[in-house]
Amino acid sequence: MGARAVSRRGLFVRTHVPGLDDIIPGFPEGGLILVAGLPGTGKTVFGMTFIYRGASVGGEPGVYVSTCESRERFLQLASRFGMDFERLMMEGLAEHLWIPLTAEEGVSMSVNTVLERVESLGARRLVIDSFTALKQQFKSPGEARIFLQTLLSKILEKLRCTTLLIKEGEPLAEAPDFEEYVADGVLCLRRRYFERRPIRRLEILKLRGAELRNPRLICTIKDGFRVIPPTRIPAPAKTPEHGSSELWPPPDPPGAYTTGILDLDRELGGYQPGSTVLVEIDPRLTFREYNVIVGPMMASFVLKGRHQLVIPSGGVSPDLLREALRVYEVDEQAFFERHHIFYERGAVIEKMPNVIEVDLRFADDVGRRITELMLRLVKETGEPTIAAMGVDRIAHSAGEEGLKLLLTAQDLVRALRCLMLWIVKPTMPWLIERLAPIADVHLKITRRHGCMLIHGVKPRTPLYAIQLDPRKSPPIPELVLIV
Repeated sequence: MGARAVSRRGLFVRTHVPGLDDIIPGFPEGGLILVAGLPGTGKTVFGMTFIYRGASVGGEPGVYVSTCESRERFLQLASRFGMDFERLMMEGLAEHLWIPLTAEEGVSMSVNTVLERVESLGARRLVIDSFTALKQQFKSPGEARIFLQTLLSKILEKLRCTTLLIKEGEPLAEAPDFEEYVADGVLCLRRRYFERRPIRRLEILKLRGAELRNPRLICTIKDGFRVIPPTRIPAPAKTPEHGSSELWPPPDPPGAYTTGILDLDRELGGYQPGSTVLVEIDPRLTFREYNVIVGPMMASFVLKGRHQLVIPSGGVSPDLLREALRVYEVDEQAFFERHHIFYERGAVIEKMPNVIEVDLRFADDVGRRITELMLRLVKETGEPTIAAMGVDRIAHSAGEEGLKLLLTAQDLVRALRCLMLWIVKPTMPWLIERLAPIADVHLKITRRHGCMLIHGVKPRTPLYAIQLDPRKSPPIPELVLIV
């Protein structure tokens, strides 16, 4: 049986919906949960996942009641999301009931059929999809209330069967219906657009006995319903439990340089030699947060014996860079030998042998020194270098002249088939407007409802959520497709 947690009002049972149990203690055992939303928001997939994973992972038998889907269509739809309900049915862990609503007299018979099947299967989970269609078959709202009260007394209280009612429309949009009052939980699914890309959201409007710290969550229906918890960046000081991640550093894709993240390599095919990558950073993100995208690429270059030339972004010091790369297994010797940092002359920093003091106000001089060093390193090693530029720091010091430095370095990178990285924060919006058209790749990293998101503007990509497993080291993110 599924794991249980005790609340002030009784027991919670795990939902087994991926990601959701990381946010809430579960659903009240034997409780009534209303899942509402407009068409296309993922309500049916949520209900399927609740039944399927409850049975396959938690060992809790479940019954799915459809008012519109025949058994055949239900099984076909479930299989598209990787759910083999036919196997569960053969094992006696799941059942599908189709109750086509054609006459008022058939409603009471259908209700009795549901009750009998729940009891005979020993079901601990029930989904009625949709309660809206079922409700319309009653003569009056009063009859619908009687049905719901019967459900509550016979199924929820007696059999301790946790039940999901799927409802069309936005809950609490107008005067609340009876079911919204009696439900132990009210969940609302929404589908909107972000940066002209679809984004799904689960909002927990009500959950009796539970403290809700994150009531709004990003979700996806890729391979079934999945809730994506707020992105958590592991503390650098923590010792990983299960050692290093596989394939670190990852190999370069054919004819390209690795992004340092296998999921991103699969989406982009890596970074082409000679290309310029613009990474646009949401100002609400800290260095530690956006470093989970930038850090793996830079560290993979160093670990492959290649060199880097860096002008740090604003607020990023050489010692912070050292700590950030150490997370990705770059030791001090590799850091000092292959990571060359151009930093303001006279700044109060720890003296390091790889720090080259410059005056960023004189962009021509800085550009000349970068050119000389890059040419020398490529000639000596026979390997490409990466030039990572914190554009906001350059623009703050050199203004328009700083763009000449960037363009000169870009021409050199292209000629030598190296790699250029522009890290841009929207402190000066004109920078993005000027640089985006000449970048080969344009990525945007942002955050919504605590979840970090990434997508490609050029080339255009879907929206991905950034997730990290705190048990793995180094912290290479998983990119979860939002569909």
